[in-house]
Amino acid sequence: KLQFLYLIGATMALTFLVMTCAVGASGKPPHVALVLADDYGWANVGYHNANNREVQTPVLDRLAGGGVKLDRHYVYKFCSPTRSCLQSGRLPVHVNTVNVEPIVHNAADKVGGYAGIPVNMTGIAQKLRSAGYRCHATGKWDAGMATHRHTPAGRGYESWLGYYHHANDYYTEKLDFEATGSVDVCGKSSSLRDFWQNDGPAPYNDTTVYEEAYFLNHSLAVIRAHDPAEPLFLFHAFHLIHTPLQVPVEYNEQFSFVKDSPKQRRPYAAMVKYMDDAVGELEAALRAKGMWDDLLLVFMSDNGGPIYYPAGANNYPLKGGKMSDWEGGVRVNAFVSGGFVPAAVRGSTHSQYIHAADWYTTLCALAGVDAADPEAVAAGLPDVDGVDVWGDITGATDNSRTSIHLSECAYIEGDWKIVKCVQPMSGWTPKVFPAFGEPQPMYKVVPFDHWNQDCTKGCLFNVAGDPLEKHDLAGSEPEVLARMAAALAALNEGNYKPNRGAEDVAACRYAEQKYNNHYGPFVDVE
Repeated sequence: KLQFLYLIGATMALTFLVMTCAVGASGKPPHVALVLADDYGWANVGYHNANNREVQTPVLDRLAGGGVKLDRHYVYKFCSPTRSCLQSGRLPVHVNTVNVEPIVHNAADKVGGYAGIPVNMTGIAQKLRSAGYRCHATGKWDAGMATHRHTPAGRGYESWLGYYHHANDYYTEKLDFEATGSVDVCGKSSSLRDFWQNDGPAPYNDTTVYEEAYFLNHSLAVIRAHDPAEPLFLFHAFHLIHTPLQVPVEYNEQFSFVKDSPKQRRPYAAMVKYMDDAVGELEAALRAKGMWDDLLLVFMSDNGGPIYYPAGANNYPLKGGKMSDWEGGVRVNAFVSGGFVPAAVRGSTHSQYIHAADWYTTLCALAGVDAADPEAVAAGLPDVDGVDVWGDITGATDNSRTSIHLSECAYIEGDWKIVKCVQPMSGWTPKVFPAFGEPQPMYKVVPFDHWNQDCTKGCLFNVAGDPLEKHDLAGSEPEVLARMAAALAALNEGNYKPNRGAEDVAACRYAEQKYNNHYGPFVDVE
């Protein structure tokens, strides 16, 4: 009888803990600031690279140290799929696995014939708006542009200042080859800009102003104008630290001591410092507004750091980087912080699997709304994949992920990870990288590149015991390899791979004739 009463008491205590973890100090759902870095290297944050004067991230280190570090947080290996996943709650394989330009269009497919998120998927801001949240976005979008529904406004955000493409120039907002690595049918480096505010071109033309300063001011204005009685969802997506490696001169000069990589490692370090300062200003504004005690801050990168030329990141000691399925490409800097994080878990490290898709479901649960997406299912699209991980992070529950379908070429299950296909970036960078005399890989797989690793037959790793992926166990564990390969093949049968079409010159005409030489929506536009 006493044992029974003990179990009842323990169950009630656990239930109370779960319930109290779903509301802030005010008894309401938390304010949420989702902060996304771009191309952030594992070794470019202080808590992964201590006592290195090139890595100056005191704000991020303090916030992570006072929150919960998410040590096994996974994303896709490059930009747009992670961003599509984050906004839709799907694993990238069920929403978008390509980095096509936002001007592509397949008129035959009214649901998925575009870049980014399919039309009929419901965005996280739409879900949170239904729960009474005020939702605002800032910075890089890269999740679609073709129709109004693809834009942040069409996905539920009340305001947005940012750009649609993978990157742009930090001062002119044009799409130079240095920024994007390609040229589209519009001739991106001509007069066209990618800079948008709400439903039209951004009204800023001062090319001496750093783009990130505009972004920071937009988010600060949102915070200062917000009524704290209403829950806030702020999505702040840095352009930093994506190429081109441009930064105000006063920041670059702070790292003049970096002599052996003045055009890569030096500006990259300076851009990291700029981002750290910006996060500090966001924190200060939230505290001044009296919102910090009820705030959940989620910080992550969209992919691992790019180690190819001309980028400047480093993922030491992890293997590989952006564009690869190695840990350095898909396991990223991430943490939660803010007053909403229970005091009992602050200062801890969470080592269970989390995927970027999980934040959609987690935030829906905290807001008290159902994460399911019947509109998408009715259109024949995959439903939400995300797992509610808040109880795992806070220690209230144990419903953690045991597997992650990372890509068509990679899958994690338990301690095991299988990697297939020919993988680029297949090596380990030194602690100081890039540096003079240190070779860098090519941007994509090219024949005879010594950075390639052929895993077409399957490479197998115990990532729990070998997180650096140095010991391929495919030969010694044939049964595990066969099981993992079969599981990956079966999962790939459900991948979402629409024909997104080709670049549409209509986007160029609309940019020139309707939007004053700015990229913007070009399908079903009045």
